[in-house]
Amino acid sequence: MQLAFLIFMVALAVTMWGRSRFQKIYRQELGNFLASGVTGAELAERMLDTRGISGVEIVKGWGLLEDYYDPRRRRIGLAPRHFQGSSYAALAMAAQQAGKVIQHHEGHRPMWWRHQAVSWTVHLSLPLLLAAAVTLALGMNKTLFPLTLLAWSLVVGWNLLTIPTELDAGERGKRVLSETGLLRTLDERVGVERVMGAAATAQLDGVAMLLAWARRKLLPWMRERMGSE
Repeated sequence: MQLAFLIFMVALAVTMWGRSRFQKIYRQELGNFLASGVTGAELAERMLDTRGISGVEIVKGWGLLEDYYDPRRRRIGLAPRHFQGSSYAALAMAAQQAGKVIQHHEGHRPMWWRHQAVSWTVHLSLPLLLAAAVTLALGMNKTLFPLTLLAWSLVVGWNLLTIPTELDAGERGKRVLSETGLLRTLDERVGVERVMGAAATAQLDGVAMLLAWARRKLLPWMRERMGSE
């Protein structure tokens, strides 16, 4: 029981650190914009063209994970604010996904492991934590409760082990991004690369993703309902 709880607390602390680090840097660069006005979708397309990669669809993302690369469908999804935005943050998220396409194109096998790790994290984190809450409420704190906490920690742990792959995608993306010539000043390059570096730790916890999705979807709906009454 104590060991499982300790592992859970360490995993939880790491996910909270990773998410807060990313959000802090993301917010700092959200108000800075590329002088040329190039959007995230245009930047990703230019990067793929520079690398000679074709047949990849770039669309507006939706659902729990808005920014993603699906290697099976060869599709980049970008959140609407990243798809059509020109902020350093938007461009960084687009470049990060383009970096994953480059990994795929170059046969970087760990890219598939990272894709699976993020998918499992998104879909299993909340059910496992809810199961832990239920087992605790039912008094199973010495049997099933530690096992559910341990299972969640293992999911997060697998995600952590694949972070080097995310960093590799960022490095490949940065190299190709420099070849496009779209980042013309030092401020633009540093701002975009800061967010790309922090993006590696942004997807450690599926619960945070679900809460972010709920905030995006429910808050506008609630404001609309309150305004119409």
